[in-house]
Amino acid sequence: MRLIPPTLEQNLESLSKIAAACSKLSVLAGGLCIIAYCLRISHFPQDLSVGDGLLFILAAACFGMVYMLFVGSLVSLGIALSPVTRAVYWLIFRGCYFIKRRQLRPAHKLAPFHWASVLFASFAVFIILAFGNNDSTAYWSLPLLSIGLYLFYSVYVSCGNHIKETRAIESTLVHTPAKDSITDSGDTEKSRTLQLFSLLTILLVPLFVGGVSGQLLDSAMRAANVRIEKPIIYVKEPYATLLPQALTSQDEVSPPGYTPFDGTDVLFKGFGKTTVVSFPHNSTTKKIEIPNDHIIVGDR
Repeated sequence: MRLIPPTLEQNLESLSKIAAACSKLSVLAGGLCIIAYCLRISHFPQDLSVGDGLLFILAAACFGMVYMLFVGSLVSLGIALSPVTRAVYWLIFRGCYFIKRRQLRPAHKLAPFHWASVLFASFAVFIILAFGNNDSTAYWSLPLLSIGLYLFYSVYVSCGNHIKETRAIESTLVHTPAKDSITDSGDTEKSRTLQLFSLLTILLVPLFVGGVSGQLLDSAMRAANVRIEKPIIYVKEPYATLLPQALTSQDEVSPPGYTPFDGTDVLFKGFGKTTVVSFPHNSTTKKIEIPNDHIIVGDR
């Protein structure tokens, strides 16, 4: 049977569906990043207006793209390291064969190596080196995480191939034993469920595993200007008295009624009616919420 190549309209439709799915995943991932960051600093914005809601969606989309690039880079690093993973995988199954004296068949095949993954893996190497400067555990935790994500990616690809093969058999007009067994077993639904589980795992695991989720969230918030470290802030009374007077800046000219402070960190601003500010206090770090009409955040 001759296969008819897809038309330009069909290709554009497929691309639009892929773009829509990627945008939804980006917003979902970005929203999860914002929620995780709010949990990290123990602050949830309240009294959000309609404009704040729109800003939240835009910020979530931006965070999502950054996060998807981070996850994609780690998966690409896992694909680039797949020859080593395959060798270890083979040794494990050979060892099981010698111990149990019977051939074991893996439930899913490992995804093949692609040269294109080397390009994106270079981003992962850069991220590992950057995060490793602040936390040395990133040098080993992120490569291990990339291998784990590659395994789930392999399950995702294997399930997708199985679904395609199953659909091809189900679409045949002739009833065969293979077709009857597939119809009765419900393997297609199982593969879809496992494929969805693998995709969610790939998206969610880097947020909580790897030891650098805090750095990743802080970097994303800095890029969106939600988190600002060591700015000059101008605070009105009575909130100015809550900040240590030792942080008062003597070199800045402040607007009337405001007191300038240096050495603080703005943890959250842009959404809601308050801005969260942290500052060193004795040997600890304290934070306060200041209404937006009582604070001006300036760049250095």
